[in-house]
Parts: sequence; C-alpha cells; structure tokens
Amino acid sequence: MSITGFAHKGRGVGIRDHQLILPSVVCSTHVSRKIANEVGALTFAHQNGCGIIGIDVPGVDNFFIELANHPNVQSVLVVSLGCETIQGPELLPKINQELSRLLVIQESGGATGTYEAGVVQAKQLRDNFKSEPKEVERLVVGLDLARNVENLAEIKSALTASGFAVEIEDKKGVSEHNLAKLMSKKVHIIFSFADENQPPSGFPLIPVINIASTSPLHAALSAEFDLLSDVKISEMIELLTKVCQGEKTKSEVSGIGEIVAPRAVRSV
Repeated sequence: MSITGFAHKGRGVGIRDHQLILPSVVCSTHVSRKIANEVGALTFAHQNGCGIIGIDVPGVDNFFIELANHPNVQSVLVVSLGCETIQGPELLPKINQELSRLLVIQESGGATGTYEAGVVQAKQLRDNFKSEPKEVERLVVGLDLARNVENLAEIKSALTASGFAVEIEDKKGVSEHNLAKLMSKKVHIIFSFADENQPPSGFPLIPVINIASTSPLHAALSAEFDLLSDVKISEMIELLTKVCQGEKTKSEVSGIGEIVAPRAVRSV
C-alpha cells in the first residue's frame, strides 16, 4: 500500500508535518505553550527536567531526544530555563542540528524576550525548511494494548498482509505509558485499545485511532472514539489508510492526550 508522507531531513519520512516546541524543563512549559499557540506548532506540559536523579537523568534526556527526532517532526525549537538538571545546550547537539534551534530563558530577556524570539525562530525554521512529499517505504503501526484484545492475532496478520510493520506495547491499564514507548519505536500511527475504565487518549505527535470496548464508560463516551467495539478489521485498515493520507483522528481534532516521560525513580 503506497502512502505519501513528508520527508524530514535526518528524521525519516513521517505522515504528519509537525513543528515541536520542546520545553527541556517544567519551568519553560508556559513560554513554550505561548510560542506554539502563536505559530501553530505542538508542545506539551510536563514535570521533568529539574529535581530528577539517578537513571532518570539520562532516561528523560533520551526520551526528549526521541521526541525531537521522530519521523512526524519537521523541526524543533528547544526552550530551556538555564539552571535545570537537563540542560538545553547539552540536549540540542543530540537532536537534528540543521532543523533545530535553542533558546535559554535566562539568556534571552526572560519570558517575554524568549517568547518574542521564539516566534521569530520557529517561523524561520518552518519557512526555511519546507518538507518535500515522499513515499513512506516502511510505515509502522503501533498497537496500544491497555486491555485484552481477543482478535489480536487476526489484526496483526491483516496489518502485515497490507504492508504495514507492527509494534506492540501491552502494559495493561496505562495507555499513556504504552503510547510513550511506541513513540520511542518511531511508529507513525497508533491503534489504542484503552482500558475499559479509562477514556480515549492521544499523543500530540502521532495520530491515535481509539477503539472502544463494550464497557459502560466507553458506551457513554462512544462519540469520542474513532471506532466502536464491533468494528471489522477491514474497517480499521480503511480508516488507518485515510488517517495516513491526512484525515485527522478524533484525538487530533479535540487535542486530547498527553506526553508522559518514563520515570524510574521517585524524586522531587
């Protein structure tokens, strides 16, 4: 199956053309949000980057690098505070250099100066490096199995037969962690089978197709799911193809979902 995506130098070919405003620390998330809102980019709030210890320091650092180098990302503006554990100047060299920039709030005139400079730099990145159309040679589909899926083998077989590669994360009850791990595996798109007691979810950089269960909660929220529990596999692949070609999922339209960095150590 032929899918045309966006060639992102150093990142591969994605099915979305997102610009990411990446806050390297919780203290820069507000400024990052203001910049993203002004230029139409994506960003996310988080509680990381400062006050972390042990293996979480390289762990969160590597997670941010994987976000910035995902195939669905066109360019990245890193926004740093200047005194955090995960330093923006140390993070930037590990990201695609040509299509990335860094602003440090303590060196850029505070929040106001950083916002103003950030808007200019984000627009320059977007305008100076136009993404070219290119066929996605290996389109990777992620499966978030936060609940048991009886016909999993049939779904995997049908996706493979249609020419898609498949990656699976199956920690029960926690879609947000499964989605983060699938991002690290560079999946282009995700089918999410949320836990019966959890609402549908999303991931800002990656289209997520939510499939409902038969639970009372999912029945009450059925309008927020892309597909219902009785969906046929052929209908899943049909919608998958449409989303890969640009149609937005319900989570993309509504903006639901979050990015949760994996943490191993409880720290302040």
